[in-house]
Amino acid sequence: MDNDDVKMVEAKIELERISDLQKYKEEFDKLGSNDWRLKDFLSIIAPFGLLLIANSFFTIEAELFQIMCVIFFASSFVQGMATAESKKTNRRMDLLLKIIKQDQSKNT
Repeated sequence: MDNDDVKMVEAKIELERISDLQKYKEEFDKLGSNDWRLKDFLSIIAPFGLLLIANSFFTIEAELFQIMCVIFFASSFVQGMATAESKKTNRRMDLLLKIIKQDQSKNT
């Protein structure tokens, strides 16, 4: 192989590496987006359904029922947000680790 062929092979390898890094970057950015799914919505609504079922079997005072609704709404909302962000953060860290390992393997 002459010098031009070696440079072409190195350029192709570098382009493949850049393409892989671009895919990782796109996935990394996508995981950082803030989208709500049906599952997240249902995890917020489910406690209210259970509260309504409990209210039909047991007599709950109106003020207590309202307070419980507010507490369930707040806790469900916060729990859903924390779970979603935790999952995204963990996936982004895994992806970042992949990128770092790929970069380290290129340097060795």
